[in-house]
Amino acid sequence: MNKKNTTMASLVLGVMLIMPVASAGGQAGLSEARQGTAGFHKVSHAEAAGYGSTLDVLGCFEKPGVGGMGLHYLNGALLTDPSVDAATPEALVYEMQSDGDLKLVGLEYIVLASDVADSTNPPTLFGHEFHAHPVLPLYVLHAWIWQPNPLGMFADWNPRVAMCPEGVPIFGS
Repeated sequence: MNKKNTTMASLVLGVMLIMPVASAGGQAGLSEARQGTAGFHKVSHAEAAGYGSTLDVLGCFEKPGVGGMGLHYLNGALLTDPSVDAATPEALVYEMQSDGDLKLVGLEYIVLASDVADSTNPPTLFGHEFHAHPVLPLYVLHAWIWQPNPLGMFADWNPRVAMCPEGVPIFGS
């Protein structure tokens, strides 16, 4: 093998060795997120852990023609902490069922915009960058770990999440 082929082979081997590590890191983070939030399928457990409904303040989130985002339960103590931890999301996302029950479908990681020193270097988690919220002064990242999302695990909207029930306040309306 000549020097050029040896260099190329080394480069390819290096990439092949790095890729599983990066993938495993993302999967490990998702596993931490699942383990850390599995108990919150029961809303009472989420409330006992400091999460509270944002229905009266923000309403339910939906984008007709794109998908739902449901009702958010926010943990104020986590919101004011600029660190990000896969196992402890700042918000839990629940689908509002027509019978009034809530189904845990996803997580939202939030960092206050005032805690992001450089907008060209937003926080990251699971190998994905947070993005600026279009209305609120926040950087956010959704993770649909409890309800598959055909738009992608980290998309904002999920077409498999039901629209908000009739009579429930809608964010932005």
